[in-house]
Order: sequence, then structure tokens, then C-alpha cells
Amino acid sequence: MAEDKSVIPPSFSGKAGEDGDVWLRHFRNYCIYKEYGDPKSLALLKVLLTGNAALWLDTLPQATLTDLGRLTEAFQERYEIPELMKFKSAKEIFSHRQQIGESVDDYVAAIRRLARIVQVDDKVTRYAILNGFLPDKAQHVVSRNDIRFSAFFQL
Repeated sequence: MAEDKSVIPPSFSGKAGEDGDVWLRHFRNYCIYKEYGDPKSLALLKVLLTGNAALWLDTLPQATLTDLGRLTEAFQERYEIPELMKFKSAKEIFSHRQQIGESVDDYVAAIRRLARIVQVDDKVTRYAILNGFLPDKAQHVVSRNDIRFSAFFQL
């Protein structure tokens, strides 16, 4: 049976728009799914790093390059979201509004991503979601008398 190409992690180049945390989580989940041990996971990680990330990889000491735990730790240190982006995300979590034509799922996913970056709890996330809903969506949630509305958003 041919493997679904959509589950394979994409390459990671280290560009500013890429989210290293999300990419690493997908990579780890894929390796677990495929039941890869550390040696195969380590080899795959090295292959998937391209561009600037591959150049960064070339600068690491041999002890890091041969140990999956050390390499993923170094990756997290290098590509975790910088503090400036966390501050920007904290501001955006309450200023981001659902756009006309944007699905509820897409809007909620965007706010949840910001909440994960800023590391806010579910209660604040729910308030941010409600705050940014289009008026008819917000009215629907409020009219249900479900202030928690966690089941509605699966938080």
C-alpha cells in the first residue's frame, strides 16, 4: 500500500515564517507513527533540514549530530518562537477578528495557535475567540447560554 504523502513531514529550511515547534511536533508524531527508532529518526531529521537549517546543522558538534535527544534540543533552542513574536501574538490574540468568509474552524484554529505561542489558558482563549467572532457567530454562542462553550470549540 502506498503511503499517503500528506503525512510525511515537509522539509524545514529555517525561514522566518516557519514554526519550528509545529514542524518538530509533526516530525516526532510521524516517527512514532512509523515506529522509527532513534537512529532512523535522527537520519530523517537531518535529511529534512534544508537551506539555512541545513547550514546550521553543519555547524553543530559531532556529539550533537549523533544523538537525537541533543539534536532536537538544539533545534528547539535555535528555532523556538522568539520573545518578540510572543509579544506580537499576545497583542494579536485579542485584536484578531474573524473575517467574512473565514470559517469558524479556521478562525478558532488561528486563535488557538496564538494562544499556544503565548501560553495562555483555555479560559482566556475562549474569551479571545468570542471577542473576535463575527457578530452573528458571537450572538449564536451567547444565545446558547453556554459561557464555557468549550464543547463547541473543542478546547
